[in-house]
Amino acid sequence: MKKIYLALVLSYNLLEKRGIQMAEDIFINQRKENLKKLVEAGVDPYPAKGERSHLCAQIKDDFKKLEGKKVTVVGRVMTKRGHGKILFANIQDVSGQTQGFFRFDNLKNNYDLLKYVDMGDFIQITGKVFKTKAGEESVEVMDWKFLSKAMKPLPEKWHGLKDVETRYRKRYLDFLTNEESKNVIRTKARIIQFLRKFLSEEGFEEVFTPYLELNPSGAAAKPFKTHLNAYNMDMYMRICIGELWQKMMIVGGFEKTFEIGQAFRNEGVDKAHNPEFTMCEFYWAYADRDEQIKITEKLFSRLVKEISGSYGLAYQGEKLNFKPPFPVITFKEVMQKYAKLDIDKYPTLEALTGELKKRKFQVDPKAGRGKLIDDYYKAEARPKLIQPTFLINHPIEISPLAKKNEKDPSTVQRLQLLVCGEEMCNGYSELNDPEDQKSRFTEQKKLLKKGDEEAMRSDEHFVEALEYGMPPVAGNGIGIERLTMLLTDSQVMREVITFPIMKPEK
Repeated sequence: MKKIYLALVLSYNLLEKRGIQMAEDIFINQRKENLKKLVEAGVDPYPAKGERSHLCAQIKDDFKKLEGKKVTVVGRVMTKRGHGKILFANIQDVSGQTQGFFRFDNLKNNYDLLKYVDMGDFIQITGKVFKTKAGEESVEVMDWKFLSKAMKPLPEKWHGLKDVETRYRKRYLDFLTNEESKNVIRTKARIIQFLRKFLSEEGFEEVFTPYLELNPSGAAAKPFKTHLNAYNMDMYMRICIGELWQKMMIVGGFEKTFEIGQAFRNEGVDKAHNPEFTMCEFYWAYADRDEQIKITEKLFSRLVKEISGSYGLAYQGEKLNFKPPFPVITFKEVMQKYAKLDIDKYPTLEALTGELKKRKFQVDPKAGRGKLIDDYYKAEARPKLIQPTFLINHPIEISPLAKKNEKDPSTVQRLQLLVCGEEMCNGYSELNDPEDQKSRFTEQKKLLKKGDEEAMRSDEHFVEALEYGMPPVAGNGIGIERLTMLLTDSQVMREVITFPIMKPEK
């Protein structure tokens, strides 16, 4: 019975798809015919430009000033209704919609061509602003011009585009039918504008570093590999936003730098990760981790207030409070409190592996002690940190670019801001001892040879730069997509990426 039921469901879905395709083919053929009629009437269906004097939303917003005046608006036809010698059409541009009121008496022969205008087409209308008997602010059209023919029908007006797969594959339709999707992308732009303005006002200089690198260092991640034909050599897409480059700039005399751009990691895809993502990284000479905590707290609290209007923020059912100061907790405290694991009791890889196996935790055989600690932290402790909290003093094994803590050399001067179990930023007092840096790169090399593809690659050029002397530096990196998810209450990262990567359709 189960097989019969599944067969019936598959047959129904196939028939439904075929029915939808047949209906779409009918619409497309009708539009082709309408296009032909327009051309035969001497209409250019794809002119080079449109002209306008006002945005659609202004007709309603500025009605008192515009009533009785001549305006020209442009946009897409979203609805069209009427018969005989009167027709109404809603026109939509970036600002919203307005209603066009078409009468045969005003347009004469030009009126008959309206029957060849389909929903989704772009037109330009010119006329007098007035209010209909129903009380709607509108444009009484005295002239109109065709701007572009849509050959495919738009998604059904009232239901919009609900299929998640289609929404991500055809984002242009998603933006057209779902205002929320557009607002998410706009909020992301506002966040980037805020970061650029905030850091500039704090005295940081914006810089631009390479996307293509010979050595993808600066983070623990698996890179994308490519080939430069001109020099016949392999290269990699950067995995962070110029961390080592920015520190080399500080060696060269810059003191406060930042960069906003794309990074690429050839790793898993899930609700909080994407192979291509946006980051902001900034570096500050003569500052330390504690100074970074202060400026990061200031940045995040102001940003939340700028976007949401207050320090309070709702995210996935949680009520968050970004009013400073944020709580600060050490990595060891978090592990003991939430994961019930005292990492100091397991100083070797073998001891830690044995304990985690006792706890039925899936142990990666290629991982070193640091990665195992990090994996267990991410599984058992991090999800329990809900309110904005600074996590500090991470194990040295998972922080190869950070300066050691003097009181506990097994840990480093690192910070992460955690919100709702997700890392919002990652920073530290940067390591500036060339010998110490060389030693840590050597340890990472061993992990790489063992098969840990996410181990950090060593960079001899960076070590050489350190040998010329680098002042104390504090650095920080902020993930823009995760920040946008937080500020738009989006559950998955694809929602905040304009055109997310998708597998090809079969």
